[in-house]
Amino acid sequence: MERNEDLARLEQFVEKLIASHNQLKNQNNEINARLQAKQQEIVELQEVIKNLQEDRSVMHKRVTGLLDRIDDWERTFDQEGSSQNSGPGNDDPQGLSNKSSSLFSLAEEQPSESAL
Repeated sequence: MERNEDLARLEQFVEKLIASHNQLKNQNNEINARLQAKQQEIVELQEVIKNLQEDRSVMHKRVTGLLDRIDDWERTFDQEGSSQNSGPGNDDPQGLSNKSSSLFSLAEEQPSESAL
């Protein structure tokens, strides 16, 4: 009779181990599925980052080009203004070219790469 009780306890123990194993296996499958989903999300986010960096680079080039054009325009305007202001009868005591230079002085303060 003692053997039957031992065998019954062994059967219960094995059933608990199998149930535990199945539960852990299911948890492992769920974790692996979440891991795969997160890895896919990482890939997608890396692609978004790459696209944003490319857009940022294009915008930086465009803004730099605009600032260069403004600098060129200011130089041309200053040269034209100084040749017109150097003659007799100068009616502009405040200096229009100085106003223009101060208006676009922001063009000289080009933002750093990390600010864009």
